Amino acid sequence: MPIAIGEATKVISFIQNKKKKYLFTIRWGVETDTDDLEGKIIEKSKNRPKENEIIAALDFFIGDIYQKPPIFSAIKINGQRSYKLARKKIHVSHKERLVNIYDLNLKKIIDDDSAEFELICGKGTYVRSLARDIAYKLNTKGCVSQLRRLSVGKFEEKDTIFLDFFKEIIHSPAILNKILPIQTVLDDIPALVLNEIEARQLKQGQKIQLKFLEFKKKFEIKYPNYQKFEKLYVIYNKKPLALIEIKNGVVKPIRVLNN
Repeated sequence: MPIAIGEATKVISFIQNKKKKYLFTIRWGVETDTDDLEGKIIEKSKNRPKENEIIAALDFFIGDIYQKPPIFSAIKINGQRSYKLARKKIHVSHKERLVNIYDLNLKKIIDDDSAEFELICGKGTYVRSLARDIAYKLNTKGCVSQLRRLSVGKFEEKDTIFLDFFKEIIHSPAILNKILPIQTVLDDIPALVLNEIEARQLKQGQKIQLKFLEFKKKFEIKYPNYQKFEKLYVIYNKKPLALIEIKNGVVKPIRVLNN
Protein backbone atom coordinates (compact mmCIF):
# COMPACT_ATOMS: atom_id res chain seq x y z
CA MET A 1 0.00 0.00 0.00
CA PRO A 2 1.60 3.30 -1.08
CA ILE A 3 1.83 5.86 1.71
CA ALA A 4 2.17 9.57 0.95
CA ILE A 5 4.22 11.88 3.17
CA GLY A 6 4.10 15.67 3.40
CA GLU A 7 3.36 17.43 0.12
CA ALA A 8 2.92 14.07 -1.60
CA THR A 9 -0.46 13.71 0.13
CA LYS A 10 -1.75 16.23 -2.42
CA VAL A 11 -1.28 13.70 -5.23
CA ILE A 12 -2.69 10.65 -3.43
CA SER A 13 -5.69 10.58 -5.79
CA PHE A 14 -3.34 9.82 -8.67
CA ILE A 15 -2.04 6.74 -6.86
CA GLN A 16 -5.58 5.44 -6.41
CA ASN A 17 -6.14 5.66 -10.16
CA LYS A 18 -3.11 3.54 -11.09
CA LYS A 19 -3.29 -0.02 -12.37
CA LYS A 20 -3.00 -2.64 -9.63
CA LYS A 21 -1.50 -6.10 -9.85
CA TYR A 22 -2.62 -8.96 -7.61
CA LEU A 23 -1.84 -12.60 -6.98
CA PHE A 24 -4.84 -14.44 -5.57
CA THR A 25 -6.15 -17.92 -4.93
CA ILE A 26 -9.71 -19.13 -5.42
CA ARG A 27 -11.06 -21.87 -3.20
CA TRP A 28 -13.61 -23.82 -5.25
CA GLY A 29 -16.86 -25.20 -3.91
CA VAL A 30 -17.47 -22.63 -1.19
CA GLU A 31 -19.30 -19.28 -1.26
CA THR A 32 -19.23 -17.03 1.80
CA ASP A 33 -20.99 -13.82 2.77
CA THR A 34 -17.65 -11.94 2.63
CA ASP A 35 -16.43 -13.66 -0.57
CA ASP A 36 -13.31 -14.84 1.27
CA LEU A 37 -12.58 -17.56 3.81
CA GLU A 38 -13.12 -15.24 6.78
CA GLY A 39 -16.85 -15.13 6.15
CA LYS A 40 -19.76 -17.41 6.88
CA ILE A 41 -20.40 -20.18 4.36
CA ILE A 42 -23.70 -19.57 2.58
CA GLU A 43 -23.50 -22.10 -0.28
CA LYS A 44 -21.47 -25.08 -1.37
CA SER A 45 -20.91 -26.92 -4.63
CA LYS A 46 -19.34 -30.26 -5.48
CA ASN A 47 -18.35 -29.08 -8.96
CA ARG A 48 -14.63 -28.61 -9.53
CA PRO A 49 -13.52 -26.93 -12.77
CA LYS A 50 -10.83 -28.41 -15.01
CA GLU A 51 -7.79 -26.42 -16.10
CA ASN A 52 -8.99 -26.02 -19.70
CA GLU A 53 -12.40 -24.83 -18.47
CA ILE A 54 -10.81 -22.21 -16.22
CA ILE A 55 -8.56 -20.86 -18.98
CA ALA A 56 -11.50 -20.62 -21.41
CA ALA A 57 -13.66 -18.79 -18.85
CA LEU A 58 -11.10 -16.08 -18.08
CA ASP A 59 -11.52 -14.39 -21.48
CA PHE A 60 -15.04 -13.43 -20.41
CA PHE A 61 -13.59 -11.20 -17.67
CA ILE A 62 -11.02 -9.27 -19.72
CA GLY A 63 -11.82 -5.64 -20.57
CA ASP A 64 -14.60 -3.46 -19.20
CA ILE A 65 -16.88 -5.62 -17.08
CA TYR A 66 -19.64 -5.10 -14.55
CA GLN A 67 -19.30 -6.54 -11.08
CA LYS A 68 -21.28 -6.30 -7.87
CA PRO A 69 -19.12 -5.28 -4.86
CA PRO A 70 -19.14 -7.52 -1.76
CA ILE A 71 -21.59 -6.54 0.97
CA PHE A 72 -18.58 -6.52 3.32
CA SER A 73 -16.91 -3.50 1.73
CA ALA A 74 -16.19 0.13 2.61
CA ILE A 75 -18.76 1.48 0.18
CA LYS A 76 -21.13 3.94 1.84
CA ILE A 77 -24.90 3.44 1.89
CA ASN A 78 -26.80 6.45 3.22
CA GLY A 79 -23.65 7.61 4.97
CA GLN A 80 -22.79 4.26 6.57
CA ARG A 81 -20.16 1.76 5.56
CA SER A 82 -21.56 -1.34 3.92
CA TYR A 83 -19.57 -3.73 6.12
CA LYS A 84 -20.97 -2.11 9.28
CA LEU A 85 -24.53 -2.63 8.05
CA ALA A 86 -23.75 -6.21 7.05
CA ARG A 87 -22.35 -6.96 10.51
CA LYS A 88 -25.60 -5.71 12.01
CA LYS A 89 -27.51 -8.15 9.76
CA ILE A 90 -29.04 -5.22 7.87
CA HIS A 91 -29.84 -6.15 4.26
CA VAL A 92 -27.29 -4.69 1.87
CA SER A 93 -27.41 -4.74 -1.91
CA HIS A 94 -25.03 -2.98 -4.27
CA LYS A 95 -25.56 -2.03 -7.88
CA GLU A 96 -23.16 -3.43 -10.44
CA ARG A 97 -20.17 -1.24 -11.24
CA LEU A 98 -18.08 -0.94 -14.37
CA VAL A 99 -14.45 -1.89 -13.73
CA ASN A 100 -11.40 -2.47 -15.93
CA ILE A 101 -9.63 -5.81 -16.11
CA TYR A 102 -6.45 -5.43 -18.16
CA ASP A 103 -5.08 -8.93 -17.73
CA LEU A 104 -6.12 -12.11 -15.95
CA ASN A 105 -4.18 -15.36 -16.04
CA LEU A 106 -4.25 -18.74 -14.41
CA LYS A 107 -0.86 -19.16 -12.73
CA LYS A 108 -1.24 -22.70 -11.48
CA ILE A 109 -3.63 -25.39 -10.31
CA ILE A 110 -2.78 -25.93 -6.64
CA ASP A 111 -5.08 -28.92 -6.15
CA ASP A 112 -8.64 -29.95 -6.99
CA ASP A 113 -10.01 -27.33 -4.61
CA SER A 114 -7.75 -24.35 -5.38
CA ALA A 115 -6.20 -22.40 -8.23
CA GLU A 116 -3.89 -19.37 -8.29
CA PHE A 117 -4.38 -16.35 -10.57
CA GLU A 118 -2.57 -13.15 -11.51
CA LEU A 119 -4.61 -10.01 -12.16
CA ILE A 120 -3.96 -6.51 -13.48
CA CYS A 121 -6.95 -4.23 -12.95
CA GLY A 122 -8.10 -0.64 -12.63
CA LYS A 123 -9.45 1.27 -9.65
CA GLY A 124 -12.58 0.09 -7.90
CA THR A 125 -12.08 -3.58 -8.78
CA TYR A 126 -12.92 -6.06 -6.03
CA VAL A 127 -10.84 -9.23 -6.32
CA ARG A 128 -13.29 -11.03 -4.04
CA SER A 129 -16.15 -10.23 -6.42
CA LEU A 130 -14.08 -11.36 -9.38
CA ALA A 131 -13.31 -14.69 -7.71
CA ARG A 132 -16.97 -15.22 -6.90
CA ASP A 133 -18.01 -14.41 -10.47
CA ILE A 134 -15.35 -16.65 -12.04
CA ALA A 135 -16.75 -19.51 -9.98
CA TYR A 136 -20.29 -18.68 -11.13
CA LYS A 137 -19.10 -18.73 -14.74
CA LEU A 138 -17.64 -22.19 -14.12
CA ASN A 139 -20.92 -23.47 -12.66
CA THR A 140 -19.59 -23.75 -9.14
CA LYS A 141 -19.03 -21.65 -6.03
CA GLY A 142 -15.82 -19.95 -5.01
CA CYS A 143 -14.16 -17.41 -2.75
CA VAL A 144 -10.74 -15.87 -2.20
CA SER A 145 -8.50 -17.90 0.09
CA GLN A 146 -5.32 -15.84 -0.42
CA LEU A 147 -4.76 -12.34 -1.77
CA ARG A 148 -1.53 -10.44 -2.31
CA ARG A 149 -1.05 -7.06 -3.96
CA LEU A 150 2.09 -7.03 -6.11
CA SER A 151 2.07 -3.45 -7.37
CA VAL A 152 0.22 -0.15 -7.65
CA GLY A 153 1.44 1.75 -10.69
CA LYS A 154 5.24 1.93 -10.35
CA PHE A 155 5.12 1.04 -6.66
CA GLU A 156 6.16 -2.61 -6.58
CA GLU A 157 6.44 -5.28 -3.96
CA LYS A 158 10.24 -5.02 -4.01
CA ASP A 159 9.90 -1.47 -2.68
CA THR A 160 7.90 -2.62 0.33
CA ILE A 161 8.89 -1.58 3.84
CA PHE A 162 7.62 -4.03 6.43
CA LEU A 163 6.11 -2.37 9.48
CA ASP A 164 8.59 -3.89 11.93
CA PHE A 165 11.52 -2.72 9.83
CA PHE A 166 9.91 0.69 9.35
CA LYS A 167 9.97 1.27 13.10
CA GLU A 168 13.73 0.66 13.08
CA ILE A 169 14.62 2.98 10.19
CA ILE A 170 12.06 5.81 10.55
CA HIS A 171 14.59 7.97 12.42
CA SER A 172 17.53 6.79 10.34
CA PRO A 173 19.00 8.12 7.05
CA ALA A 174 18.18 4.68 5.60
CA ILE A 175 14.54 5.74 5.24
CA LEU A 176 15.56 8.21 2.52
CA ASN A 177 16.53 5.32 0.26
CA LYS A 178 12.95 4.05 0.40
CA ILE A 179 11.14 7.33 -0.28
CA LEU A 180 10.29 7.90 -3.93
CA PRO A 181 9.86 11.40 -5.42
CA ILE A 182 6.45 12.88 -6.22
CA GLN A 183 7.23 12.54 -9.94
CA THR A 184 6.87 8.76 -9.54
CA VAL A 185 3.13 9.27 -9.18
CA LEU A 186 2.81 11.90 -11.90
CA ASP A 187 4.98 10.41 -14.62
CA ASP A 188 2.13 9.27 -16.87
CA ILE A 189 0.22 12.55 -17.12
CA PRO A 190 1.16 15.69 -19.12
CA ALA A 191 3.65 18.07 -17.51
CA LEU A 192 3.98 21.68 -18.62
CA VAL A 193 7.34 23.37 -17.98
CA LEU A 194 7.27 26.98 -16.65
CA ASN A 195 9.86 29.72 -16.47
CA GLU A 196 10.58 31.62 -13.24
CA ILE A 197 7.98 34.37 -13.77
CA GLU A 198 5.24 31.93 -14.75
CA ALA A 199 6.06 29.68 -11.81
CA ARG A 200 5.82 32.61 -9.38
CA GLN A 201 2.45 33.66 -10.80
CA LEU A 202 0.97 30.19 -10.57
CA LYS A 203 2.31 29.62 -7.07
CA GLN A 204 0.51 32.79 -5.99
CA GLY A 205 -2.72 31.33 -7.29
CA GLN A 206 -2.89 33.40 -10.45
CA LYS A 207 -4.33 32.08 -13.70
CA ILE A 208 -2.17 32.19 -16.83
CA GLN A 209 -3.19 32.31 -20.48
CA LEU A 210 -1.89 29.14 -22.11
CA LYS A 211 -1.03 30.95 -25.33
CA PHE A 212 1.47 33.16 -23.50
CA LEU A 213 3.45 30.29 -21.96
CA GLU A 214 6.99 29.95 -23.23
CA PHE A 215 6.85 26.16 -23.61
CA LYS A 216 3.29 25.93 -24.94
CA LYS A 217 4.21 24.65 -28.42
CA LYS A 218 6.43 21.83 -27.13
CA PHE A 219 3.70 20.86 -24.69
CA GLU A 220 0.97 20.63 -27.32
CA ILE A 221 3.19 18.73 -29.74
CA LYS A 222 4.02 16.13 -27.08
CA TYR A 223 0.43 15.95 -25.77
CA PRO A 224 -1.91 16.82 -28.68
CA ASN A 225 -4.87 15.39 -26.74
CA TYR A 226 -3.89 16.74 -23.32
CA GLN A 227 -7.43 18.00 -22.60
CA LYS A 228 -8.66 14.42 -22.21
CA PHE A 229 -6.59 14.10 -19.01
CA GLU A 230 -8.51 14.70 -15.79
CA LYS A 231 -5.57 16.62 -14.30
CA LEU A 232 -2.20 17.93 -15.40
CA TYR A 233 0.77 19.42 -13.59
CA VAL A 234 3.48 22.02 -14.08
CA ILE A 235 7.23 21.84 -13.53
CA TYR A 236 9.70 24.51 -12.54
CA ASN A 237 13.41 23.90 -12.05
CA LYS A 238 12.83 20.16 -12.74
CA LYS A 239 10.44 19.85 -9.78
CA PRO A 240 6.64 19.55 -9.80
CA LEU A 241 5.16 22.89 -8.82
CA ALA A 242 1.39 22.44 -8.90
CA LEU A 243 -1.51 20.35 -10.10
CA ILE A 244 -3.42 22.31 -12.72
CA GLU A 245 -6.36 22.26 -15.05
CA ILE A 246 -6.60 23.93 -18.44
CA LYS A 247 -9.97 25.26 -19.53
CA ASN A 248 -10.69 27.62 -22.40
CA GLY A 249 -6.99 28.26 -22.86
CA VAL A 250 -6.43 29.25 -19.22
CA VAL A 251 -4.05 27.48 -16.84
CA LYS A 252 -5.47 27.36 -13.32
CA PRO A 253 -3.66 25.95 -10.23
CA ILE A 254 -5.62 23.30 -8.31
CA ARG A 255 -3.08 22.25 -5.69
CA VAL A 256 0.27 24.00 -5.20
CA LEU A 257 3.17 21.76 -4.14
CA ASN A 258 5.56 23.41 -1.71
CA ASN A 259 8.92 21.83 -2.55
